[in-house]
This record gives sequence, structure tokens and C-alpha cells, in this order.
Amino acid sequence: MSDLEKFAARYQMDVAHVRRWIIEAMVLGAVSDGEFDRDESDSIMLTITEHAEFAGMEAGDLRGDLERAFEGIVKDGFNVRLHALAAALPGYANRVLAFRCATRVAFANGVLEPDEIDFLRQMQRVLGISEADVTRAFEDGQGEDAQMLPEEIEPVEAYLDCLLMAAAADKELRDEELATIIAFVISREEFAGIDEDHLRDYINERLRNFATGGTAQRLDCLGDELQQTQERENAYGLAVSICVADGELAPEERTFLVQLRRALHLDEERAGKILDSLGRV
Repeated sequence: MSDLEKFAARYQMDVAHVRRWIIEAMVLGAVSDGEFDRDESDSIMLTITEHAEFAGMEAGDLRGDLERAFEGIVKDGFNVRLHALAAALPGYANRVLAFRCATRVAFANGVLEPDEIDFLRQMQRVLGISEADVTRAFEDGQGEDAQMLPEEIEPVEAYLDCLLMAAAADKELRDEELATIIAFVISREEFAGIDEDHLRDYINERLRNFATGGTAQRLDCLGDELQQTQERENAYGLAVSICVADGELAPEERTFLVQLRRALHLDEERAGKILDSLGRV
């Protein structure tokens, strides 16, 4: 099993689909400076043929994916294809991988030109990548042995979902509460660098889902996404913070926090300390 297949299994990704869009991300990174030179072409080919992520890919499949990527950029334009990339990769881990691949190609000549930096920042905004993951991509994207698959990814979506499930727990989502939630999220270090419009769209969509019964299914997946104890405690802390923000803890919110604690496999005593530290009500 290739590294990409292992990565895909962890994040429930379809390998062929993600691989196709990773290639398009690399092509976008290659043409971001307004030209497509031999170094960048060689970088894409070397990335695909030498990195374990693409092990076992047939030459015909590779050719087809490259042709589709170039044809799409010529036909639709740069910005359209960038947004198509975001739509095709809804999972945060997928988008981080695509961003890293684009960064790797942009570094093909050993330096990032101003146009390439502008493109990568635009890609960060469109894909909704946190500043922490951008920093890792820049650090890991240089050199011949540049790292493609991330060893670490900020669990942005899991953190956000824990917070938003807590917000939806009492089923009261007035406009002023939504504004408060958005302001709270934007102020948090965990979400630094993510485009505000992207956050608003995500928050609106997820709150609707959780307010209409989507919480139980999401809780079932959290344990797989948050594998480190610190990540689980951070997620629980975010949920507690939004629950106590108004100075009250409604019965529905108490029930949700118990459900979340169990889903995250947190010790009851430890969860109690987190609640105490954030202001028990």
C-alpha cells in the first residue's frame, strides 16, 4: 500500500479522485508565475514518478490527468479552476495535501517569486488552510527531499465542528448568536489565517446540519480524527467555551458535553477540570 493510500484510508479519501486533483494543484502551482518552464515541468514529473504518493499510477492515467488540468486552465481560467479544486476536495486534509503539492512545484527553481507567493496565499484563502499548515508547507516544500505528505495537520474541521455542535445544542440560533459565534471563531488562534468568508460559509452550512439532527453521526467520527490527547482536550475546551459564553449552561448543552466527552474518550475528571478552568456555570 502506497503512502497516499494509507493517507487516504485515514481520512476516508478516494485515492484516484484525490490524485487527479493533486495533479491539477501542481499544475496551478507551476503556472502561477505566468509561465510554465522546464524546471516546473520536470518538478511535476519527478514528483509524480519518484514520490510514494503516486506509486502504481499508470502512464495513461497520468497523461489524462495532466491533459485535463491544462485544458481546464486554458478553457476556464485560473480562478475558476482554483475554486473547482476547492469544491472537488471538501475534506480539510485533502486540501492541505493539494496545497503542499502546489507549494512543492512552486519551489521547483529553489525560490518563490512574488507571483507565486501571491498565488499560494490566494490558494490558502480559497482552500481555507490555516496559517500553521501553510508554515509547515513552506518549510517542508524546499529541497530535493521535500516532504509531500504532511506528518501533522491542524484538525481544523474537527475543532470547528465540536464548537458548532455545542452552539447548536440548545437549538437556538438567532442572527445575533450566529454573529457572536463567527466573531468567536475568527478570534481563535486555532483558525488563524483561514479566510473569513470561507469560515462564514462553513459555519452556516454546519450549523444548519447540526441543528437538524446531524450531531450524532459527526460525534461517531471524532475519535478517528482527533487521535492525540491534547487535540481531544482542545476540542472539548472549544465546545465548553461556546457553551459558557452567555454565562449559562442549558440542560441541552450539558447533555451535549457529556456526549462529546464520551465520543472523545476523555476522562470524566479531566473533562471536569477543563470545564472548571473555563468557568463552570
